[in-house]
Amino acid sequence: MLFFKNFDYICNMKKTTVFTLFLLLLCCSISAQSSRKGRNNRLTIKEIVNSQLSEPEGELIGAVHEAWQRYLKGKPQKAGEKITLDAKNGYFRYDSHSAEFDEYIYVEICYWNRNDGKQLVAWNSVCIAEGKPAITECTYIELILFNPAKREWEELDEDPLSACLTEKETGPSSYGYNSDTKSYFISYSNPDRVIKMTKEEYDKWYEVKPTPIFELPRMGKDIIVKTYEGEKITPLTLKWDGMTFHRAESSIGQRH
Repeated sequence: MLFFKNFDYICNMKKTTVFTLFLLLLCCSISAQSSRKGRNNRLTIKEIVNSQLSEPEGELIGAVHEAWQRYLKGKPQKAGEKITLDAKNGYFRYDSHSAEFDEYIYVEICYWNRNDGKQLVAWNSVCIAEGKPAITECTYIELILFNPAKREWEELDEDPLSACLTEKETGPSSYGYNSDTKSYFISYSNPDRVIKMTKEEYDKWYEVKPTPIFELPRMGKDIIVKTYEGEKITPLTLKWDGMTFHRAESSIGQRH
């Protein structure tokens, strides 16, 4: 009798083990299908550009939007304007040259497929005036996440690019004229690092203040940062590791 009880126990254990293995395989299958579904829902560069230009607010975005619409319709661009769409490498670029004002503006959009299945999308806008980068409302870089599984855009918890750069490359957090102290100043993130200046000192500093300009990759995966300080230009490579960026002082990377 004891033998049959043990035999029934062993059979039940085998059934339980088989059922558990079945559940594990089912979960793995569902997980794999969800992962594939998420990856299949990734946006193409064309879809990303359409979404970024869906609300053409502001002078720059409005100009890029109009140029993009002409591109989609196969119409010629305005003089000095050009659209480049590299679907294979996931890269978009808008170029605008103004010979009248000796001004050059370019906008880049590209993305990185992260290891977690999400897409990191970057919009980079740069204004070059008289051969030097100009800090205007047209000069900025923004990053945002797209979640293919949920088909939703998500905000980043922190800026992965700012974390890679030092104050030597980005310049002080604020600068200008303080009406209370009636003096010019530059201020760093450290509250103790507030430097008062005369107008002459400030003007001299302003001519060579650090101005970082980003170059998104059309090929490869890494971002190039060029910090302008007057005539001096210091390059820096931000290397992509599958999830975020980190500094690489001595090499120039390439993208997907």
